[in-house]
Amino acid sequence: MPVELDVQNADGKLSPGSFTSVQWPVHRAAPTMFVPVTAVTNDQQRSFVERVRNGKSDWVDVTTGLGVNGNIEVFGDLNTGDEVIRNATDAIHSGQQVKISSPHSDQAK
Repeated sequence: MPVELDVQNADGKLSPGSFTSVQWPVHRAAPTMFVPVTAVTNDQQRSFVERVRNGKSDWVDVTTGLGVNGNIEVFGDLNTGDEVIRNATDAIHSGQQVKISSPHSDQAK
């Protein structure tokens, strides 16, 4: 998003009209949850994360927020420790039996 800032430039390293990238910390009133960007998928009606419960896929509707280092903020019915499918696709249907192939499966953070 375009932003205008006033900055100290005593050494003259910044020149008028130049562009830069800035990391701007965003603080939330409550903790938020992040999952890998690839864990969020969509069909024609909604965006969702595929949670694994009792060996079955469970589509959880989410809205997305900020992306940070390959992860994306999600808002929906997820809880810390929920296992999610890293490479989600709408080809894996809700209620479908799934097998976890790695003991280091991704968990919502």
